Amino acid sequence: MSNPWNGKAVLEVFWWNCWNGNYRYDWYTYLAKLAPRIAALGFDGIWTPPPCKDTNALDYMGYTPYDYYDIGQKNQMGASGTRFGTQDSFLRLIAVAHANGLEVYPDIVIDHCGGGSIDPSAPWPKTWTSFHLNGFAGPGTGRWSRNWLDFHANPAHWNGVGDWVTSNGGPDFCYQGRCTDSGNGNPNCAARANARDWLTWFVHQIGVDGFRFDDVKGYPPEVVEDLLFNAMGDRRDYFCVGEFVTGNPADLDSWALGTLDRSGTFDYPFRFALSDLVSTGGYYNVGNLPSLQQKNRFKSVPFVNNHDNYDGQIGPYIDPDNPRTRLAYAVAITVDGSPQFFYADLFQNIPPWRDNTTAESIPSRSWVENLLWCHQKLAFKSGDYFVRYQDSRELLILERGARAIVAINNDGSAWHDAWISTAFPAGMQLHDYSGSRPDDIWINQDGWVQIAVPPLSYSIWGPAGISGGFSPAPRRTVQQFEMDDDLGDNDPATPQYGGQAIPLTYRNVGAIWPRAGSQVNLFVYSESPQQIDLQVLFNGAGAVKQVSGPGGPTVPLTASFDVAKEGRHLLQAKLSTAGAVPARLYVKVDYLGPSTSDLF
Repeated sequence: MSNPWNGKAVLEVFWWNCWNGNYRYDWYTYLAKLAPRIAALGFDGIWTPPPCKDTNALDYMGYTPYDYYDIGQKNQMGASGTRFGTQDSFLRLIAVAHANGLEVYPDIVIDHCGGGSIDPSAPWPKTWTSFHLNGFAGPGTGRWSRNWLDFHANPAHWNGVGDWVTSNGGPDFCYQGRCTDSGNGNPNCAARANARDWLTWFVHQIGVDGFRFDDVKGYPPEVVEDLLFNAMGDRRDYFCVGEFVTGNPADLDSWALGTLDRSGTFDYPFRFALSDLVSTGGYYNVGNLPSLQQKNRFKSVPFVNNHDNYDGQIGPYIDPDNPRTRLAYAVAITVDGSPQFFYADLFQNIPPWRDNTTAESIPSRSWVENLLWCHQKLAFKSGDYFVRYQDSRELLILERGARAIVAINNDGSAWHDAWISTAFPAGMQLHDYSGSRPDDIWINQDGWVQIAVPPLSYSIWGPAGISGGFSPAPRRTVQQFEMDDDLGDNDPATPQYGGQAIPLTYRNVGAIWPRAGSQVNLFVYSESPQQIDLQVLFNGAGAVKQVSGPGGPTVPLTASFDVAKEGRHLLQAKLSTAGAVPARLYVKVDYLGPSTSDLF
């Protein structure tokens, strides 16, 4: 038995200003090396940093995006790559993660952007809202140009107040609809239409599995609903969470409902309560915790720490070496939702490993690994949620129906115990997988059991005899490269991806990193029927596959080849017919990445 799709265990794999001197400006490659270890611990997915080019390509974290279509392949803002790596290394990370059975959830920042020039069309002086981006056809030709009408304030929304119009790092997008003076603006305004098109392109290009949306208080929830519906279709069975910082659970419930449950929220009110549990040194009433979680838990994400807490931006960081943090995590993984773990809680993110380490050498905290193992091996979220005992300031007992009984004792000096009814059948033998109790216990004939917990500890009781590790099935990756003049960059300092296909001369489509011995499947679509030549170069040198034939909007040119050697495979395309009009192509690639590698 396994957890349902909305009961995943997710690891945030970065922190503010994360750095690894062994992988300078290539955090993606470090994560690719770390992926096998993360998967072997039992995680379902990883939350990765914002992928789009920031206003300073190498120094900033991506939270003030400049060019949404630049994921590390255009020579802008000081470099071709981003702080985290190039487009090639990002796509390779996706493929390696999938090969290890992991999903990938990038951070999406659409509340605001940054890096614009002074806008000569704006009614105010020194308004930095002119965005004319690089494209393959040259500077200023890139997709999603912007001006002051895309931001606050504008003629549709002169007079707004509150979070929807407040800048949080750069020009603040106005997506209209309810976010207007009339409350009934154009839901297909340029900003909304461009954001919608971008996320759809991004999903096809990258092959991601879900999302974390940054600062969702800054725009109406129906914007997220709109973008997700168009990018992911009319389904909800994928990980998606919005950052809505509030102390009121009703705010979270309302926002999630506004997305039609396409996205959940981080449970910030519950996190604030967990922080109080740890910081008050034994004086917190743990019986209050179950009442503090948000009510809409369809896609809820309980958590203890994240990069904002680690940096002190939103609440204090909860020290993972405080013994009460273990109690907080035990509760966070047991309540409804997909629990989010944090890199610096799992790993010893301190010198000498903080800024210079390898995937193999950075030590981890065994108690975090144990909690994760219990959540996954006992399949917590496959059982209903019950609060079995909360009539004590020190002792709280929760159950995931017939899967696990989780108890915490916040008393630093004394044992606490209670008899509880349970969904486990009479006579069932239970083992404490936390290791706090060496002896097993049995459910009595009435379906009751006595749970006793040592001082300042937690226990996790499940059916005896469960053991083993994790070997998730590898998954193939599908990524689609679009060739158009407003995408990519023709600068020789870049890989020169993009541009429409032209007659007789190959242009670079993009690159993949497949596993040796696997099969790669190629599909080339064109907006109108074309005769197309496609070739694949190994490490930029000799062709390992060449194919020619017709490709159109519904019936593509197709090809497959077996991968002789692992490495970078560059895709190139051209039109076969002399004098043919340049054409937009879509090159979709279905392949299996390596799960481990010594080549990057």
